[in-house]
Amino acid sequence: MKLKNIGVGFTVGLTGGLLIAFLNAPKSGKALQNSLASGTNDLQSGLNQLKIEGDEIKNAFLKTKHESSEVFSTLGDEVKTMISNFQADINPNIERLQTNIENVQNRVDGALEGPPSKKDQSETEEK
Repeated sequence: MKLKNIGVGFTVGLTGGLLIAFLNAPKSGKALQNSLASGTNDLQSGLNQLKIEGDEIKNAFLKTKHESSEVFSTLGDEVKTMISNFQADINPNIERLQTNIENVQNRVDGALEGPPSKKDQSETEEK
């Protein structure tokens, strides 16, 4: 409701202002008509120029959007390739490290068991 009231008030104010401007115009009727026609033509040419520039901006935006989607698609493929190459390069190292860790763990386990006791040595010698 308030927006409608604002619109009505704006229209009434605009109409009243134009009426007062025409009645107090320093030019005669014909001169005022010619002046208004000239202003209308200038406004129309300005609007046409804005439309042309708007279309150019729209086309430039669409071109940029298209090019950027191609670049990001290519970039995504390159990143995937780089990741797979990195994984292929690193897997042998990971396997070697896992083997080394197992060896160290076995040595630690053996060291924690300690040296064989004298009783164990004598039983081994008897056999």
